[in-house]
Amino acid sequence: MKEKTIYIGKVIRSLRKAKGMTQEELANEIYLDRSYLSEIERNLKAPSLYTIFKLTKGLDIPPGELIVKIYDCIDFDRLFEQEFTDPEKDK
Repeated sequence: MKEKTIYIGKVIRSLRKAKGMTQEELANEIYLDRSYLSEIERNLKAPSLYTIFKLTKGLDIPPGELIVKIYDCIDFDRLFEQEFTDPEKDK
């Protein structure tokens, strides 16, 4: 799960910093615990769709823009290789 959520935190942190916001400012804006936001940005937690919508509202971007930015960060060759590699072959 962590491998697939890594881009979410990276992109959210990047967008937040581009807006000149601290974690505390963004968290307060959308009524989210700052420590939870920190965990999302460090890829320790995967946000729900509801939380993603709250984050995009606080960052003043459409949800689709966040999805596109996440999509642009994905190395699909590496991702598919990890998903479809037979663990028994690696032994």
